Amino acid sequence: MVVPFIIDLMVPLGAAVWMLYLMPVTLAYMGTRQQLPLILATIVTVLLPIGYVLSPPGGVGGALAQLNRVLAGIVIWIIAAGGTVSIRNRLSVRREEWLQAGELGVAMNVNGEQRLDQLGRNVLTYLAEYLGAQAGAIYFRNGEGFRLTATYGAPLNAPIPERFLPGDGLLGQAVMNKRSFVLHEVPDNYLYFGSGLGQAKPRHMMIAVAKVDGEVGAVLELGFIDDIDPTWVELLDRVSEAVGIAVRSAEYRVRLQELLEETQQQAEELQVQSEELRATNEELEAQSRALRESQSRLEVQQSELEETNVQLEEQTQALEAQRDDLDRARSVLEEQARELERASRYKSEFLANMSHELRTPLNSLLIMARLLAENRGGNLVAEQVKFAQTIETSGNDLLVLINDILDISKIEAGHLELHVRQVRIAPLMAKLKSAFEASASAKGLRFGVEIEPGLPAEVETDPQRLEQVLRNFLSNAVKFTEKGEVVLRARRTVDGRLMFSVKDTGVGIAPEQQSIIFEAFRQADGTISRKYGGTGLGLSISRELARLLGGNIKVESAEGEGSVFSLILPEAFEGEVDVAPPSVAPERARIDRSAAARSPAPETRQRRDGLEDDRERLTGDSRVILVVEDDPTFARVLYDLAHEAGFACLVAETADEGVLMARQYLPMAVILDIGLPDHTGLTVLDRLKRDMHTRHIPVHVVSANDYSHAARAYGAAGHTLKPVKREELLRVLEGLETQLPQRMRRVLIVEDDSTQLESLMHLLGTRDVETVLARSAAECLEHLGAGIYDCMVLDLNLPDRSGLDLLEKLSQDETVSFPPVIVYTGKELSADEELRLRKYSKSIIIKGARSPERLLDEVTLFLHQVVSELPEPQRNLVVKSLSRDAALEGRHILVVEDDIRNVYALTSIFEPHGAVVRIARNGHEALRALEEAGRSGGRAIDLVLMDIMMPEMDGLTAMREIRRRAEWKSLPIIALTAKAMAHDQEQCLEAGANDYLAKPLDVDKLLSLVRVWMPR
Repeated sequence: MVVPFIIDLMVPLGAAVWMLYLMPVTLAYMGTRQQLPLILATIVTVLLPIGYVLSPPGGVGGALAQLNRVLAGIVIWIIAAGGTVSIRNRLSVRREEWLQAGELGVAMNVNGEQRLDQLGRNVLTYLAEYLGAQAGAIYFRNGEGFRLTATYGAPLNAPIPERFLPGDGLLGQAVMNKRSFVLHEVPDNYLYFGSGLGQAKPRHMMIAVAKVDGEVGAVLELGFIDDIDPTWVELLDRVSEAVGIAVRSAEYRVRLQELLEETQQQAEELQVQSEELRATNEELEAQSRALRESQSRLEVQQSELEETNVQLEEQTQALEAQRDDLDRARSVLEEQARELERASRYKSEFLANMSHELRTPLNSLLIMARLLAENRGGNLVAEQVKFAQTIETSGNDLLVLINDILDISKIEAGHLELHVRQVRIAPLMAKLKSAFEASASAKGLRFGVEIEPGLPAEVETDPQRLEQVLRNFLSNAVKFTEKGEVVLRARRTVDGRLMFSVKDTGVGIAPEQQSIIFEAFRQADGTISRKYGGTGLGLSISRELARLLGGNIKVESAEGEGSVFSLILPEAFEGEVDVAPPSVAPERARIDRSAAARSPAPETRQRRDGLEDDRERLTGDSRVILVVEDDPTFARVLYDLAHEAGFACLVAETADEGVLMARQYLPMAVILDIGLPDHTGLTVLDRLKRDMHTRHIPVHVVSANDYSHAARAYGAAGHTLKPVKREELLRVLEGLETQLPQRMRRVLIVEDDSTQLESLMHLLGTRDVETVLARSAAECLEHLGAGIYDCMVLDLNLPDRSGLDLLEKLSQDETVSFPPVIVYTGKELSADEELRLRKYSKSIIIKGARSPERLLDEVTLFLHQVVSELPEPQRNLVVKSLSRDAALEGRHILVVEDDIRNVYALTSIFEPHGAVVRIARNGHEALRALEEAGRSGGRAIDLVLMDIMMPEMDGLTAMREIRRRAEWKSLPIIALTAKAMAHDQEQCLEAGANDYLAKPLDVDKLLSLVRVWMPR
């Protein structure tokens, strides 16, 4: 435009220079912008007047020149308008060609049978490349939502959702609206593209949907860096239906393929079923032929059966008559059986009730006979004491008979309980040998035990009932054998069961008598002139027990040649039985007690029979140590350590067994657990220290709770708290070992009165005890710093300092020894002083009329002196001291018992020991007695002995009522039960009893339990 304008300025008017202005407008036809011709025409329109004004004069006139230029402007605008129309038509044609090319490309990419993922990739790749998109993703419908099918240009870690639902985000909104839309200025953390050199996000986003028949089948998302041309949106709208049809076709092809495969599978199954049906039809045809043949034979048989039926009808009538007779006979037999069962049950109940009723008078008989035999008053001659011992022995025999009657009645009534567990065979055989060897030797018989090699170590059965049967066999063998031997043998039978046999060389049994001996109250010799006594219940009970244990009894005997009684049992119990828990004492610590230091709380453990020990290997020079422990693992540890220390070891699992073994074997030392199954270990310690024959044996207590003060007070040599390290146990055994050979004991007497010093020296000094005198606290400290003493007797009134200050000084000074202390003083102590002294002193004795014998008793206890080896005057003083009981002196005991004989017997036990006995005949009277004792302001009840079976209010109810009252929560209660069955014991303890004891009462055990539970 510049060149024509310059020429126009230089050429004078009249020349057709304005024709040059047509060239730019005409050239604009070749452009793509529709407005360019009109813009150029506007410029020319402006330049023509300017050129007219500025052109040099000459040529034509001014009017003609003006007309010429007006015509030129009109021509130029006509040409410009035609150019605009031409460009618009050309661009429209080109845009249509581009859209058609795009549709054709999409059609080619969706053409053919393609899988959905392949179709998605082809469509997305083509459209992205055709439109110049930098990133893209395509989603196909999958059920209720849409699943990502393919991506373009986006890295793997791009935040592209795998699935979306209609209405979920922009994609879901596009589906809901069923239209495409464009998003400008895409935010961060959106769809982005990248390569190995980096990543970037698109500036513009286009979302399009592919739909057919109004249903969206796919969603396309494309990202662009440059601006989006509306033509692209139109292209996507045009191909929407084609893509939707392709997606639907692909889905149909997939579904068609699945249906085709399913149809082929069903066709194969139908073919197999067809073959099976064909085979079945052939079989049915064969069976039909066989049935037709059978039918012909049956027709023949039917005619024969019709003839037979006539005969059977006649026989049926005869049988019906016989059946009626049998029904009447069976009814009679059933009625007789019910009457027999009723009579048997009445008999069993009568025997059971009678056996329990017999225990009541027997209880008082045994107690009174025992008290007479002890001859505490010394007013009976030796023959009278022997008569009392005979009464006690006969009473015990009667108790055995009552127990036998009770057992047979329980067996007949079906109420006998079995406690099945593993039983070790070797210790059981050793126990039986120790029980019967003495009685056999007394008759001049050899007693032997044989265990077959290879026999299993254990058998699963009820240990109590197994031992009961074998004891019966052995008792009969010893009783009926005058010379020869009795052998207890254990071996395995041919069929793999275990056989326990007792062989003797006695009188034997005739064959015709061998079945009679197993009947109740029957013997081989039942005449009035029979040589051997007995009830005849033992073998009857044994046979029934063997049956309950899953075994049987076998007898081999010939008259004059001896007998062999064999119990045959399975190695593993085969019967069905509710295994009741063993008779154990439950946790007693659940009841609060004021005397916590003396209130044992044994742990409840299940007893395991048959712990190994050395009772079969003892010799005359064996150094024996007794372990009373029910935990088999800890008992085994102590057993091994005892062997390392050179001791033979015996093991007892219960309190009663521990006392019996201590009295039988007289071990050199005892290691005692507190938590034992039947009673607390403190009762064992008390019973041993109250027995003249065992009180010298050192006892070391090992317990899970701290009973050191209580154990020392009862005379224990030491106390160790569980868990115990092996090194500590070794030191305990070494300490016992060094103590055993020590003969000379040293006692330090601290007393400022010369007369008292001399009398104490004569009282305590023996050939085995050295007494050392100290007249002041300073002299006492000097002696204790220079040597070690086994015991110290201390007076509280010393010239230089009080005895209590001296004890506190000794407890703090580690440079001097601190032996067990017995306070022997004439001073009346206040409650506070006594409480302070109890921290240091094992015993406090107030000087009085009976104080010398009690002091001697306490000193001999702590020095572990053998009473029988003391000089006679001192031995008599100890015996006299034991006849009184400091633990029971002046204590108030409430006896709740309705039987006057038992009341008298119990009173006779406790009153000689200094106790005050109060009586109540039932639970109501017991509650009233406790209330009166609390209201009167006098001495309260210290302990209750509670019978269970009483009128008006029984013992269980009374104990529950007592425990409901806060002031009686810690009151010790000992239940006196009719029998020691597990459920009876559990009921007593659950009702609130601290401990229990079975009738007939063992006097020593009763006294021991009362001492242990009596609060201090």
